[in-house]
Amino acid sequence: MMFRSNPPSINMTVVGFGQAGSRIADKLAAYKMRDGNSTYNVLALNSNDGDLEELKHITQENRVSLKLGGLGKNPEKAMSILEENSQAKETLKQFITQKVRTQDKLVLFIAGLGGGTGTATIVKAIEEFHEFHNMGIVKNALLDIRKSTDDSDFKANFKKYQVQAFNKVKDQFVKIGVIATIPVRSDGPDVLRQVNEFASKIWALAKNPAKGIAFVNFPDNQMFYDRFVSDPNSQKQAKNYRDFANDEISSIIHEINTGTNGSGTSVIFDSNDFRRIVMEKEGCFVINRLEVDYKSVSNSDDLSKLFVKSIESNNLHDPIALIETNDNGDKQYAKVHHIGLLGIIPPDLNRFGSSFIDNAKEDVVKHLPLQGTIFSGFLVEPNNYKISVYSFYKTDALPSRLSKGLVKEYEEYMAKQRSITFKEDSIQQIAVTSEEDIDLGLDLSDFGIDSSTEPEEPDENIEWMDFSNIDPNSIN
Repeated sequence: MMFRSNPPSINMTVVGFGQAGSRIADKLAAYKMRDGNSTYNVLALNSNDGDLEELKHITQENRVSLKLGGLGKNPEKAMSILEENSQAKETLKQFITQKVRTQDKLVLFIAGLGGGTGTATIVKAIEEFHEFHNMGIVKNALLDIRKSTDDSDFKANFKKYQVQAFNKVKDQFVKIGVIATIPVRSDGPDVLRQVNEFASKIWALAKNPAKGIAFVNFPDNQMFYDRFVSDPNSQKQAKNYRDFANDEISSIIHEINTGTNGSGTSVIFDSNDFRRIVMEKEGCFVINRLEVDYKSVSNSDDLSKLFVKSIESNNLHDPIALIETNDNGDKQYAKVHHIGLLGIIPPDLNRFGSSFIDNAKEDVVKHLPLQGTIFSGFLVEPNNYKISVYSFYKTDALPSRLSKGLVKEYEEYMAKQRSITFKEDSIQQIAVTSEEDIDLGLDLSDFGIDSSTEPEEPDENIEWMDFSNIDPNSIN
């Protein structure tokens, strides 16, 4: 895929938190442009040195350790440690304020929500980054308003002036993108409970326009695991489902970021249009990729239908319910903002012209509750004799496993726990023959001791004491 070496539509600084996040970031660090330079500026933060040593592409100076020896699968405990450990707290703050460069318009934070380090640090990092880099801009704008406003008016309308300052400078924000993977079911109920809590925190931050979060995406490791174990081709590509998942997440993000900056066809995807899709509005960023053999397409109509199929597919997580029916039978729609459609087709199919992309737009509009604009384009490249079709958009809705499934899985775990009778074991004692039962045939008389067994008479001269009348309180 030649387009993978294009300059990106959006220059990004990528930050991996914890083991899972750092490994995905490490995949993105491997991409190079045609001039040999790295496509992305990539950093990694972890709680111990050992996990950072496993990275292959992130430079040593861009790897930072909190030197805590690991935080385990307990993000709640990890959050407490980050609050209480002054050295780790300061290291995280310096990492966010000094290492993460702000000349890029988007900073991509990546973490796995199944562990301790990534889950805890990504939440703290979002807050630290926004407070340091973006809120300072708002405060300066508010100070300018303050200079031209008298005290009583400024005090009485402080909230209004805050909104004015925010609206004035919000386009200057360095936006944050969030990739937060959710774990497999087998990680157990406590992990699911904590992931549900921290995912809720991230989603609340993402929906707040004042926080400067461009989008959030929740790739589902359970879906990757199920695909990996059932697909022999996936097992040829990767050693385990985690590597398979990391490849899928990193490649699809990189491909839409570089494919939308290509040229050479009558309908190209403008990089500014891609930036609008990614940067405008808030919500869950849904990315789909569909690949088929080019011989399976015989006409322009077949090409158009692939885009609708792409919209209906799910590459990174389970389906998102954009249209639901409530208890009264009324349909409820999730908002869908701008939509992007990108096609990569082999030269043999260039004979179909460009009408397929216009027809695809018409078909896709019928399937999504669109609030914005559809942007589309295609590139003609050999592409290993495959047709690759991408669709991507932001919505207010979430993948069903995250919105409802984690709670259901947790409840199923707990119901199973309640139905089981647990035993309490003790260590049984081993019967041992007492050494006192051993008879060596010796006699006390052999040692000059009378072996008579007659009981001794008590000594009548001993006066036995009666303690019954003694007051215990009188004893010192």
